[in-house]
Amino acid sequence: MKQILTVAMLTALLAACKKDQYYLYNDIARLQFGPTPDRIYTASFEMADTVKPFTFYYEPATTTQDTVFFDIYAIGGISSNDRPFTLEQVNLPGEANAIPGTHYKAFSDASLKDAYVIKAGQVHATIPVIVLRDASLKKGTVKLQIQVKANEQFQPGEIKKLWRRVEFTDMLSQPAAWNASAVQYYWGKYSQVKHSFMINQTGEKWDQDFLTFVNTDYALLSFWRLKLKTLLTDYNNAHPGAPLTDEMGETIVFP
Repeated sequence: MKQILTVAMLTALLAACKKDQYYLYNDIARLQFGPTPDRIYTASFEMADTVKPFTFYYEPATTTQDTVFFDIYAIGGISSNDRPFTLEQVNLPGEANAIPGTHYKAFSDASLKDAYVIKAGQVHATIPVIVLRDASLKKGTVKLQIQVKANEQFQPGEIKKLWRRVEFTDMLSQPAAWNASAVQYYWGKYSQVKHSFMINQTGEKWDQDFLTFVNTDYALLSFWRLKLKTLLTDYNNAHPGAPLTDEMGETIVFP
C-alpha cells in the first residue's frame, strides 16, 4: 500500500511539474526561435538552424548585401493585432563579432520596421537578417549572435530557444550541409583547399544548395564520393611525392 501511495505521489508531482512548465511559457505572450514550420513538431529538429554559415564567395562583385532567414514563433495564443517584436545582438567574448552598419543592417534600421512583426492571426514569422559585404570579410569570418528582447508585446520564451547565430564571410566556408555525417561518410574533414579542389575539378559550386540537393539522394552521394576519390587519385598520381595538402599541411583524403 505504501508503494502504491509513493507511486501515486510521484505521478502527481511529475504532472504538477509538467503543468508548471507549461504555464511558465504559456501564461503570457512569449517569443522564441524554432525550426521551419514543416519541422516544428519533429523533436529531432527542435534546435535546427541554430547556427547558419553564410558566404558571399559565390556572389558577383556587384552584390553588396544578402539575407539570411530564421523562423520565430509566438506562444501563448494569437492576437487580432500585428505584434512587433525586438531583437538584439549579443557580443561573444573572444570572437570576431559583427558590427552593425558595417557587417549587418541594424535591427533598429527604419527600413526593417515592418520586418520584425508577428502578423494578426499568426504565430509564426520568417525574419530577415541583412548581412553586408564589407571588405573585411575577405580576410575572415564574423559572428552575429541575436536574441529575443522583451518589449511591450512579448516576453522571452524558453531560454535555449532565444538565440540564433549567423557566421559569415566572403571566403570559401564550410556549408551547414557538410555536417558530421558528411565528414564521416562522404567528404571527410573540411578545408578550404579541399573545397576549392572539389569546385575546380567538378565545375559544381559545392555550396549549401548543391550539398542539400545531393544529400537527398544516396545514389548521388555515392557517385560524387567515388568521383572525388578518383579525381584526387589522378591529381596525386600527376604530382608524385607531392600529394594534395590542405592549408594546415595535412594530406587531403576522401573517406
